[in-house]
Amino acid sequence: MTIRRDQRRHRLAVPTRRGFLAGAAGTAGWLLAGPGAVAGAPASADPAEPALKKGSHLRIDGDPQAIIQKAYDLGRKYEGTYGNCCQCTLAALQDALPFVPKDPNLFRAGCGLDGGSTPVGVQNCGSFTGSAMIMGYLTGRWRNEDRFIGGTGLAHHLTHRLYARYKEHYGTVLCRDVSKGVGGNCPEAVGRAARWTAEILIETFASA
Repeated sequence: MTIRRDQRRHRLAVPTRRGFLAGAAGTAGWLLAGPGAVAGAPASADPAEPALKKGSHLRIDGDPQAIIQKAYDLGRKYEGTYGNCCQCTLAALQDALPFVPKDPNLFRAGCGLDGGSTPVGVQNCGSFTGSAMIMGYLTGRWRNEDRFIGGTGLAHHLTHRLYARYKEHYGTVLCRDVSKGVGGNCPEAVGRAARWTAEILIETFASA
């Protein structure tokens, strides 16, 4: 994807690990509904655990289709304004989906993953990578001190569903091929990725 350099400098207030994790769990936890879930309570007693697990159900206020459209619109807007397909996908999903914490460290981690990750265009499209990062953030294995806890199956399942969308539209997830598939219009690629990811997460965790 086309690489742009944003000359603006942003200062981010980085919370402590404990403060961030507690805040992240609380942000998503109040939306959870289902067996054992209490509205207003964190998703888990361990704030490092993922917010969503197999069987989790989200109560979403508002029209899900409006949220999905917002993800698409923000993806196009951010990529067109700031560049960096990975970070712009992350930002669009953080800002559109009420159950995705606005973690500045997650956003920062995507900085070098645009343009095919290197960036030379021959690796994964940054919009795919950013979407997979959100899916893993919400559902993936976590770490408590020296222990690796949980599994990777749900994150892989969701990522495979996203891959199927790329395969259908572009035949691949590689940056240069995705770019060709949208005629070099990287904002469109980011918008689509944010929309597909929002659709998959809402279908999985918020469908009736």
